[in-house]
Amino acid sequence: MKLSPLSMLAVMAIGLLSFAHINLYAAQETPAKKQVNEKVVEAKSSVTSKVNINKADLAELQSLNGIGEAKAKSIIEYRNKNGKFKDVKQLMEVSGIGEKLLAQNAGRLVI
Repeated sequence: MKLSPLSMLAVMAIGLLSFAHINLYAAQETPAKKQVNEKVVEAKSSVTSKVNINKADLAELQSLNGIGEAKAKSIIEYRNKNGKFKDVKQLMEVSGIGEKLLAQNAGRLVI
C-alpha cells in the first residue's frame, strides 16, 4: 500500500501530537510527586543548613551527623549549665563528642 505525501504527513503529525501529549502528562506534578519533592528539599536543606550550637533546639542538633537524642540533650544540658559556647571546639567537652564528630559537621556548626 502506497501512501501519498499528504497521508504520510498526517500520520507523522498524529504521532508527534501523541508523543507531546504523553510527555506533558508525565511531567505533571501529582500530589504524591509534590510531597516527595518537598521531603527531598527539606532533607537537603537540613543537611546543608548551619546549626548555631548556642541557640539550636533538640531537633536542630539531631540534624547533625552522629548526634542523636541523647547527645543533643547532653549539648543542651552543658550549654544550660556552663553558658554559651565560645568556640565550636568547646563541644568536645560534652560527653560523647570528639574530634571525629566535629570534623563530620565542621561546615555546619556556628556560634
